[in-house]
Amino acid sequence: MEINSIIENGVWIIQLHGKLDSFTAKQVEDFLLAGIAAGQAQVLIQAEHLEYVSSAGLRIFYLAAQRLAERGGQLVFCALTSHVRRVFDIVDMASEFSLFATRAEALLKFDEHKP
Repeated sequence: MEINSIIENGVWIIQLHGKLDSFTAKQVEDFLLAGIAAGQAQVLIQAEHLEYVSSAGLRIFYLAAQRLAERGGQLVFCALTSHVRRVFDIVDMASEFSLFATRAEALLKFDEHKP
């Protein structure tokens, strides 16, 4: 698993490359939760290079979203591969998270919440 991140317009954009499974989940969890603990409140997961997500990966997303909500933040996803999108649809994550086709569309979601 490769994790890259940047901050754009106050949004922490995390790009995940590879498979998010029980072997890589701890790495992603530690990275996400450390950033949230350090004050990141607006988080975008850009997933066009995420090949696979298991239940362990989904658990991390729910945990991160809970931590962000406690701080008035949010977790948004964009550019999901068809396989990952299918997994999200099966567990009905679209009802709990905002999913966007592109990074530009997702960043507009964060603009809605700015004063």
